[in-house]
Amino acid sequence: MSGGNDPWDRCGRRFRQRSPTRAGDSSRAQAADDSSLRLSSGRMLAWRAMQLQECTDRFLQDIFATLDAQHSLVPRDRAAAVDIACGIVRRRRTLDAILQKCTSRPQQQVEPDLWRVLQIGAFQLVISGTPPHAAVDSAVRLCRSLNCERWTGFVNGVLRNVGRLLTDDISTTPSSQAVPLTSGTWRLLKGPLFADPVSHLVEYVAEAFSLPSLLAERWAARLTQEALFETCFASCSPPRTTLRVNLLRTCTTDVAAMLRADGCEAVPGNLEGSLVVSAAARIDRLSGYSEGLWSVQDESAMAAGLLTDPKPGERILDLCAAPGGKTTHLAELSGDAAEITACDISASRLQRLAENAARLRLDSIQPRLITRDGGDIPEGPFDAVLVDAPCSNTGVLSRRPEARWRFRDADLRDLAALQQRLLLTACQRLAPGGRIVYSTCSLEPEENREVADAVLSLQPGLRLAHEHQYFPGRSGDGAYQALLKAVP
Repeated sequence: MSGGNDPWDRCGRRFRQRSPTRAGDSSRAQAADDSSLRLSSGRMLAWRAMQLQECTDRFLQDIFATLDAQHSLVPRDRAAAVDIACGIVRRRRTLDAILQKCTSRPQQQVEPDLWRVLQIGAFQLVISGTPPHAAVDSAVRLCRSLNCERWTGFVNGVLRNVGRLLTDDISTTPSSQAVPLTSGTWRLLKGPLFADPVSHLVEYVAEAFSLPSLLAERWAARLTQEALFETCFASCSPPRTTLRVNLLRTCTTDVAAMLRADGCEAVPGNLEGSLVVSAAARIDRLSGYSEGLWSVQDESAMAAGLLTDPKPGERILDLCAAPGGKTTHLAELSGDAAEITACDISASRLQRLAENAARLRLDSIQPRLITRDGGDIPEGPFDAVLVDAPCSNTGVLSRRPEARWRFRDADLRDLAALQQRLLLTACQRLAPGGRIVYSTCSLEPEENREVADAVLSLQPGLRLAHEHQYFPGRSGDGAYQALLKAVP
């Protein structure tokens, strides 16, 4: 869901609960309860996170936060575990196709925990470019750490087959024997693995870029081939990390210098107050975070606050506020001098919003817990309303790797209905001459322009003043934002 927000109706539970499963996975419940594993390496931490993600369908971000209390790994190893686990969830369909080609057993006949070991090895071999001997040896050692010596021969044989399938040649064009790596480069294999991208583009995109077939079909139908590949590369690559500097308290130059002293590269982004960083350490342990000098926020998300353009003294409603990234940005942009009502249906997530506001030393935000039907939303009128609506997350598949495997047409219809209801709720609380920013992190027209058009057709006193569709890989995440203005 967009911004981590929960839908306000029943579709949310159904949208979140489904995840691909494998037949015969009788160890799922037991694995979810097994907290006795010694997380002694980055690969072990990645394996355990992947196991929990499949067994519980929780988000990897939350899983790693929980597991951090169970290990004492150095930041570099912890970061490697995150890269491996997230990378495998993003590239699962591709990795499974490679592994299936390199073993005589159907995947359904391999123990799920063993298959996860193979996925880690294949990811390191194919995507990360780890030397074959190192990748195979570490996978075998992982088996032993799991007290599964009986797996070692099978793992050794399958991963050596994977190594024999690879070449060191890099191509700049797709083919049936080319695995996408990063931004316009493919690694060539010694034989065909995927469908032909010329005659079967949708099938190739789904397999090679690890997408659900439905999503690959949708994107291929409306994007040029160049835009399609650009979007696919961005969606299966690790996202960049961008910071939003709290300009009420400091400046980008000082924050960048502080981060460089921590050994973290920091360069100015495309927006005022943004910094693009690369850090192996946990981001919230870098200098300036606990002091409230900056927040983590992508530039496409920052653009929603800029489009809202909050002014001192205005009454502003954030309708889907928690955990508060956009809300706190509104407070900063208004000089902490607006009156911002931040609504959400989750008390725990509103608490996170309050904690973020306190960390940033912002006083203009008033958290407001509301019911799922939205019947107790303050009446207003408000000068501006931000509707950062729950969505399918198709613009942020790199950042939320699990989202691609949850995409369903039925959920898309349910979400579009919810989005329209939220936007109509905003219209009912808008002051004459006021403005609404409708925002999603989706690429799907049904959640974006079609929602805006449906509401505009019902609200003749409202006009579309501006809209922008952001695509992933073009200086940030994918997102959609529309500015609707009321006639004075």
